[in-house]
Amino acid sequence: MRTLIPPVVYRLSRCASEDLDVLTHFSTALNAYLSSPDEENAFESTLLYSLIVFSEMWEKPEPSVAEMLARFTNTSISNGGTYTEIPQYCAFSKENSTVCDQLDVGSYAANGIIYERDEFWNKSAVIASQASILLLSSKLDPQTPHKYAEYLLDALDGDKKELITFSYATHGTLWTTPTVAGDDTSETCGMKLLLSYVSNNGDLGGLDKSCVGEMPAFNLTVPLGYQHYFLSTDDAYDGVYEYKRIHVQQCDQRELQLKRDKADQRTTEDLQQHIEISSPVQLIVK
Repeated sequence: MRTLIPPVVYRLSRCASEDLDVLTHFSTALNAYLSSPDEENAFESTLLYSLIVFSEMWEKPEPSVAEMLARFTNTSISNGGTYTEIPQYCAFSKENSTVCDQLDVGSYAANGIIYERDEFWNKSAVIASQASILLLSSKLDPQTPHKYAEYLLDALDGDKKELITFSYATHGTLWTTPTVAGDDTSETCGMKLLLSYVSNNGDLGGLDKSCVGEMPAFNLTVPLGYQHYFLSTDDAYDGVYEYKRIHVQQCDQRELQLKRDKADQRTTEDLQQHIEISSPVQLIVK
């Protein structure tokens, strides 16, 4: 998905007449893609996420809406403004503060959905004598910046610890480190590292890190399927919007979904007869 950032930013900056239709289509296609059903959603819990974030990570007392909004607008790029979660935080926490009192969303009779910070909160962990810690991080993780992994490594009290850093992976290095370029379903280096770590009973000296040096080179070329589905053009940067591509977007979307599924689960039974799928996944229109 990040390969779309350069052409989208380029078109937003240029904002020529030929860009408007492409960008409008991009917005519509992206929303449709993000809202499409995914079996992995069953393993996510917004309730659990909010419970942990509001209990352990949220600033207390709640800063003003103006302050939270300013932090968002003064940031160059963000995946969403946390200021929009202020009412939810106040409802979960039932906090007695100026901001939450004004919102009046925590006046219900039940207990808040939150837990108290105990004596271990915000304290550096001491590594037990029989344990070790393996950290995985990436320098291009936009959600949990790499510098915090370095801070954590330094803060951990003990010697049996190691941080393995990827140069170009995104958030979640267990699954965003495919070992085959262009194939998101290939075995990941992050999972290989975890397997080696567990197989060696946490012995960092026996950790097989060979895949880290064999990672594919960084590549921002937009895959053809992404280009057609999200931009509906033959040239990501300078091509014009092609309305005729709309009728094949369902096929393109199916291809993108296949990239998210496991290779052994791929089927072609629901595709039109003039469409074939090869592995690694490529869309072939006869």
